[in-house]
Amino acid sequence: MTLQLPIRPRTLIILAFILLAVIFFAGISWQFDQASRQSERHNYHYSIDLSYNTTINNVTLFLPVPELNNTPLFISSLLNRTAYGVTADWDLSVVNENGTPMLAIRAARMVPVYHGYPIAIEPGTSVLPTTLVPGREYSGDTPVLMPVSVAVMEPGTSQINTRHPVGREPVFFPGGTFTPGSCDTPACDGLVYNHPVPVYVSYTSEHPVMLSLRVSVQGSNAIWRGGWVSNIYSDTVALEISDGTQGWIEGQGKLFAAEGIYCQGQV
Repeated sequence: MTLQLPIRPRTLIILAFILLAVIFFAGISWQFDQASRQSERHNYHYSIDLSYNTTINNVTLFLPVPELNNTPLFISSLLNRTAYGVTADWDLSVVNENGTPMLAIRAARMVPVYHGYPIAIEPGTSVLPTTLVPGREYSGDTPVLMPVSVAVMEPGTSQINTRHPVGREPVFFPGGTFTPGSCDTPACDGLVYNHPVPVYVSYTSEHPVMLSLRVSVQGSNAIWRGGWVSNIYSDTVALEISDGTQGWIEGQGKLFAAEGIYCQGQV
């Protein structure tokens, strides 16, 4: 004969409380997970920064574009001139050079813009300092050369592979050679690859020209987990010319991958 002990009301209350607590925290966890999923953001950025210290004429530039499977990406807004910073007198098109799509920028004339240093305003000042008109050449009043900056941002439709972007995400000249590189910036915490990227530069000028070029693409994932958590990859091509070199030039490409923080299931 089995003896069954009666369950005390207090025990039932404790069990019910535990069950309600489990259900409550499970609901909170589910809501938090749903909110996190809704907060997910996947974005691409493509930018061009170009500066020249004096007026240049008859300009032709062939610049790398983000490419995936032989298809150029993120340039539609450049071609239709809705992207940020597109100069009105630039002629923009896509050309194919040795099987590689490139952005062609042509202009009859490019004139630099120089700004002055910011002027501090003392509290209580009634007469504000005169704003200096930007200059077209270096001077004591306008010593700061301002680059021409063009930028495009487009949302991604799914998670971006920031760990292994080559062959999976848009990069510059993906058919080239990527070799492991060193990280020379304190903020770098991922993988680094060096790769040469061809750039074409042609112009005429009455004075010696210092030309600087920086083209960059990056993809990022971000999600809210009690605070924003993100990871990125970025590919940048930099070029500086001060000796009059023109024609096809080997730009220095640098790919940074697997930077940032990864949550479970992220690539």
